[in-house]
Amino acid sequence: MNFTVRARLKAAALLLILLLCLPAPLCADVDYKEFQEDPLETAIRKLASPGGIEWDKEEMISGGAPDFIKDMKWPLKACKWGRGFSRKGRRHTGIDLLAPKGTPVLAVLDGVVEVVSNGGAGFRGYGKVIVINHSEKLWTLYSHNSSNEVKVGQRVKQGDMIAKVGRTGRATANHLHFEVRNAKGTPLDPMKYLPKEGAPKIR
Repeated sequence: MNFTVRARLKAAALLLILLLCLPAPLCADVDYKEFQEDPLETAIRKLASPGGIEWDKEEMISGGAPDFIKDMKWPLKACKWGRGFSRKGRRHTGIDLLAPKGTPVLAVLDGVVEVVSNGGAGFRGYGKVIVINHSEKLWTLYSHNSSNEVKVGQRVKQGDMIAKVGRTGRATANHLHFEVRNAKGTPLDPMKYLPKEGAPKIR
């Protein structure tokens, strides 16, 4: 083997080692963390990424939710509702319910309070936020609250007051931002599951 061929092989080997050691930007869309997490960790991490996840339309069409979601009630009696958009112009992974400051926010199903945050790390933009775990199969998120009225680990019943409407975090008006996620962390369209009876007007 002559010197030129050996030099080229060495250069190729060095390049390969470099590529393996450096982060690969071409693979940035792959969620490697998800391979190392259980579904609960994935769901919570994805809930903490406002505007960064698009709804999975196929999952929404096929259901993607446990049977008890059909018993879900409205989290408050709002004047109006809308989809809203994230700061990057992408559609929210939830709905916004406009209501006066201090309006009681209600648990939509029985569950256990899993997160109570004042908008700290992982929940920036949400302001005061609550996440409720419903039988390890469904999670609901309530944010921009003026006050949180429950504690982590507390069991709540459907209809219990858990917070009060506000405009904490990135919010321009008093409203509740409400999200629903399944065990895979997939956002579900709340309007598909909330009852038509008692539905507020579209803004």
